[in-house]
Amino acid sequence: MTNVKSLMSSFLTIDDALSLDGETTKALQLTHLNRLRTLDGHAKYFTRAQGCTFIDENGDKHLDMIGAVGVVTVGNNNEFVWSCLQKCFDSRQFMMGAISYHNVAAALAHNLSLLSPQGKLTKVGTATGGAEAIEGMIKMVKLATRTKPEKTHLLATLNAFHGKTSGAVSLGGKDKWRAYQQPTLANIDHIEYGSVTALENALSTGKYKAFVVEPIQGEGGIIVPPEGYLKAARALCDRYDTLLVVDEIQCGAARTGKFWCCEHDDIVPDCIVFAKGLSGGLVPFGGYLCSEALYEAAYGSLETCYHHTATYQENTLSAAAALGSLQFILEHDLCGMAQRKGEWMMQRLREVQQRYPEVIKEVRGKGLMIGVEFGKIPADQQAQFGEYYSAMIAGSMVENYRVQVNFTINNLAVFRFLPPLTISDEELAYGMKAFEESVAQVVNAVASATVNA
Repeated sequence: MTNVKSLMSSFLTIDDALSLDGETTKALQLTHLNRLRTLDGHAKYFTRAQGCTFIDENGDKHLDMIGAVGVVTVGNNNEFVWSCLQKCFDSRQFMMGAISYHNVAAALAHNLSLLSPQGKLTKVGTATGGAEAIEGMIKMVKLATRTKPEKTHLLATLNAFHGKTSGAVSLGGKDKWRAYQQPTLANIDHIEYGSVTALENALSTGKYKAFVVEPIQGEGGIIVPPEGYLKAARALCDRYDTLLVVDEIQCGAARTGKFWCCEHDDIVPDCIVFAKGLSGGLVPFGGYLCSEALYEAAYGSLETCYHHTATYQENTLSAAAALGSLQFILEHDLCGMAQRKGEWMMQRLREVQQRYPEVIKEVRGKGLMIGVEFGKIPADQQAQFGEYYSAMIAGSMVENYRVQVNFTINNLAVFRFLPPLTISDEELAYGMKAFEESVAQVVNAVASATVNA
């Protein structure tokens, strides 16, 4: 065997990669990957992660309160999920193949059907992430309604976020992400989120194949709809022969205190799109869970059964990570933990809001999916501090307290907390202390600048 270094002296092996120092890592990433996103996001170099803790290149610890934007439900580098992957490595499992039987993927699909609302969603399609899962859902819906010529459109909501591939941004409800993507997918309409009246007015036209909705809008700012909204949506979709699809990419997998967020409204949608929290934070994974009637309408014929296939579909490692995550979530009652810890956290945040009502406009969410919306900094101080208090407070938490938080993409006034559901009470208390002190510091800094102006 020829050593790769003799063929290409600057080639980096896996051993080289794992031993790279911080400066070399940063230089390579800024040269070959997304430079501006990395710099604008004030990226840090974390060398290790465990549970709710990151270790940076200097050996300093950071508290994870964003969970890779909801991915690390079971904690960073969860030992049990790692063990599931290791068993697949050790047994030299058949990992992937287009037409073959997949034992781990079959077991995962079985478990997902058991965990579906009322056990009624029994068919699974897999993907490598949320946006791909959305694309697969769109294709399935179109195929399933191909015999209904009167059904010409898809319906979604304003301010929604469903991913950044071309089809996903077409379905999303924000012009920002559709910029420079024209022509976007045709025949997609958007209505006000949370409005039953708007939904009925649209569905009553009879032209919609499906209504696609987030039970809680994540990137839109952790927007919780009025109580009973999804139940009304289910009834209206039934009345007007429209499929109901819920996007639980961010709010599913125990995040809100129920395994599926739509279960808070005790409904059974026709399809749930999932990703993020079922990957274990280790292997890319996503997909959809749907009724047999919907799946068979789309793929239940030799004409259409090959219309949506993918190289990495049903691969063993992704399925093993998801299967391990499911087991860990159930055995450690992460639904209950999310509900209990989320209630405590919301109470603490609202106590801070009561002290600073002009700074914190609203605290909202369910379980450990929580958004804090901030007010605007006084106009005469925005040139110095920015438009919203959110940026300064998030910056203080990250830099002064080493607590990792993140903005929502669609609303810069909001930052969110999506910590691992395994976060300890002590870690959560420290995160809230960092938030409270950061708010006080920023408020004082802005007030002092106003006085001295």
